[in-house]
Order: sequence, then C-alpha cells, then structure tokens
Amino acid sequence: MGVSSTYNIDSSAIRPSAPLQYLLPAARVGVYVYRALALVENLQQSRSTNKASILDESTAIALDNILLYPPSFILSTDPTVARGDPYDLPPIVGELAATRQKWFERKELSIEAGFTPQLFEFGQLVGERRQWNRLVGEERTRESNSEVRRALNIYTTNLNFDPNKYIYAGSREEKSKLIRENRLPTATDVIRSDLDARDLYRNALQTSLDDAKAEYMYQKNNNFEDMSEMMTILRDARDAIDMWFSFVPERDVRDAMEIVTREEQMR
Repeated sequence: MGVSSTYNIDSSAIRPSAPLQYLLPAARVGVYVYRALALVENLQQSRSTNKASILDESTAIALDNILLYPPSFILSTDPTVARGDPYDLPPIVGELAATRQKWFERKELSIEAGFTPQLFEFGQLVGERRQWNRLVGEERTRESNSEVRRALNIYTTNLNFDPNKYIYAGSREEKSKLIRENRLPTATDVIRSDLDARDLYRNALQTSLDDAKAEYMYQKNNNFEDMSEMMTILRDARDAIDMWFSFVPERDVRDAMEIVTREEQMR
C-alpha cells in the first residue's frame, strides 16, 4: 500500500501552493521550453518544405541563443530555495515530539505499546533526520549545477502544506493495523510523497533539456541534417513541465505565465 495512493493532504480540495512570486522562476522555464520547441518545429517544417541545406544567419543565431545560451530563469529579486528541517525543532527535541505524537495516536485507538518499541521508534526518527540532512546537502550541490532544477525547487520547497492534516482513504481497521505495526505514515511522509511526484517530472525535464543541448551540438556539427530527434526530445521536455505544472493551481500557472511574458516584452 503506497503512501501516495492511500493518503492525501487535506487541503479542502485545493492543491497545496506557494505565493505567486515563488512560481515565476518555473514559469520562465516553461516559457523557454515552449519557445525552444516552437523554434525547432518551425525550422524542421521549413527545411522539409524548402530543402535548404544552410540555415540563414538569423535562425542560426536564434538556435544558438536559446539552446546554448539560455536566459537566466532566476532574477536577483526572486525568492530562494527554502528547505528546512522536517521537524522544525532542534535535534532530539523534534524526534521526541514526533514520538509523543505517535503515542497519542495509539492512545486514541486504545493501542498499548511498551517502552522498548517506543525507544526504538525514537532511534529511527533520529536516523531519518540525519539522512534528511544528508539528502538536503546533496540536493543543494545539484541545484548549484542546474538553474532549471533550482528554479523549480524554489516553488516546491516553499509550498504551504497543513502538517497536521491528511486524509486516509482506507478503513478504520486498516489504519489501526498500521498503527499497531508502526507503519502509519506521518503527515511528513505524505508531504514527501507529493514532492517526490513533482520531483520526478522536474528530473525528466532536466534530463530532456540536457539531451536537447547535446543533440543540438551534434546537429550543428552535421549541418542540421535532421531535427526530428531534437523535436522529440523537446516535446518530452514540454510534457514534463506540463506535468509539473499540473500539480499547481491552474490560475496560478496562468497568472505566472502572464507576468513573465510581460517581463520579456519590457526588456
């Protein structure tokens, strides 16, 4: 039974979101992907129609600018990635608080647990926190090497979840069984599951954009013989960013796109 399929954050049927300014870097990435794809599609169509063997200078410059020298997606006025500790409390104190919360959940369901299991549970939480901090450090390194990754992370790390509420889709008996076996996910587990899904599409987007750059360099060295593979890769990038945006309230996506489009018109 997976966390993502059985538990949902209780957000009154509204997707968790962050203020609009946190979405602008990701919106710039989206505009960039759509524009790169449109340029390559138009080029492929033109070449298949005219059978031209040499690109005109303006098209060559446009391709270089968008694929080799992409614009900055993060401005100096934009917010930053905000990735805090999942317990939001000092070491040991946070783990003790989480252990106590689980004790209360068992008590509400009249479930007894001895001292040894609770002590083991506390040790588990200490280990989880240590692992979390290690993963945060690794992600910061990856962000420093990819502005696309950092642009999308600015939004996801600033999402507003209710850490005290989530919906359990199973029966009371199933929930009791999970609590007895100490397998009931916490709200933190559920939130991480949601973020994992978003990050899956972020990773797919980053991979596609890296592949697009490599394919462009290959085509450039071979007189742009066939741009069909380039189109396929950029369409994969478009699909990935569209799926990432599907986790964001539609109105926020629309408003962010309008803002970044106006930004470009003012440059």
